[in-house]
Amino acid sequence: MNYNDPTNPTAKTTTQGATEDAAQAWETTKEKAGEALHTGERYVKDNPGTSVLSVFGGGLLLGVLIGWSLAREERDDCPASTRKFLKRWGHKLNLD
Repeated sequence: MNYNDPTNPTAKTTTQGATEDAAQAWETTKEKAGEALHTGERYVKDNPGTSVLSVFGGGLLLGVLIGWSLAREERDDCPASTRKFLKRWGHKLNLD
């Protein structure tokens, strides 16, 4: 069956069909996003402590990962800096 056949009364043109499909997909997406937003708001209202701790933990993890990444880029010679650090602490602890 040829859907683009102009003699077919139920046939849509390609652009009309694509436009209608895109509009329907957009409406479905908006509905699902609205439902997800309401579900999230309800969860935060019902569980404020868990929500705050989750956001704090996520932010802390993100901060540690970013800090680790930046420190790794700036580090030029890890063994030398480790030796300096241990030597300094050895002097402070009188381990010479």
